[in-house]
Amino acid sequence: MGECVFKFWGLINRSIAVSFGLLATCFMVGCFSENKTEQSAHAAGGAAAADTLAYELAYFKDFSPYFSGTESSVDSTLFTARYPIFHPPIQELVKRAIFIDGENTAEQVAESFLGGFNEYAEEQIDAGNADIPSWFKHQDCRVILNRPGILTLRNAINDYTGGAHGMEIELWFSYDIQQGKRLTLGDVIQDSTQFLSIAERHFRKLENLSDTASYGAEYFFDSFALPENFGLTKDGVLFHYNPYEIKSYAEGGTTLIVPYGEIEDILTDRAKTLLKAI
Repeated sequence: MGECVFKFWGLINRSIAVSFGLLATCFMVGCFSENKTEQSAHAAGGAAAADTLAYELAYFKDFSPYFSGTESSVDSTLFTARYPIFHPPIQELVKRAIFIDGENTAEQVAESFLGGFNEYAEEQIDAGNADIPSWFKHQDCRVILNRPGILTLRNAINDYTGGAHGMEIELWFSYDIQQGKRLTLGDVIQDSTQFLSIAERHFRKLENLSDTASYGAEYFFDSFALPENFGLTKDGVLFHYNPYEIKSYAEGGTTLIVPYGEIEDILTDRAKTLLKAI
């Protein structure tokens, strides 16, 4: 792995720094040992439905060499990722769902995130600032639906880069495997006006709003709107509003599901074909 210089700041004395340095070295070895793959149940024979996609789960962990702490505690800036690995043609199709900023590997994501923190830490150290909070980024991409011809992934990302609070988001992606494309809502729904009306009815029920209640100051829209962030699940078409999209950060995210049974008449022919496998 080469040499790694650990820099500590805060109220850590020399003897504690040595101890933490040894601990950090051991921790780094542990991190690298977890960069492994694990066979998924979907790839394990009889329990999987015919023509479902086989995949493995990859785990990745890396951290900054800059530590912050006191005499009683130490913390490190950390990046972790868990994500599926499919056979190459499928992996290429879903790569943008896993590495959302255009990277090709978890190592590249870690390099970008940790590199940003390292530059910030060095600037703060040079300026004589000892109180530097650690950052973190955790990425967990899960296979939500894996049926013949259709695949849905959810990428949950939780990060903190300073400030009052971090951010938690969910990004959803559904794919038509036979056609090799990510599904848009237009690929699924043929009457968007009717669908919007049905979705709003479910949204109002979810939010305990009457049919005539205005959205008022609690929401960031005057007229109901759906996010582009959606995925097909076993229960229906799922939409997820991330924090700040329609509500304040304190309200968190909002997940809306429109059941298939209520939209059968406005599904596209392709969607009906795909959903037969669910």
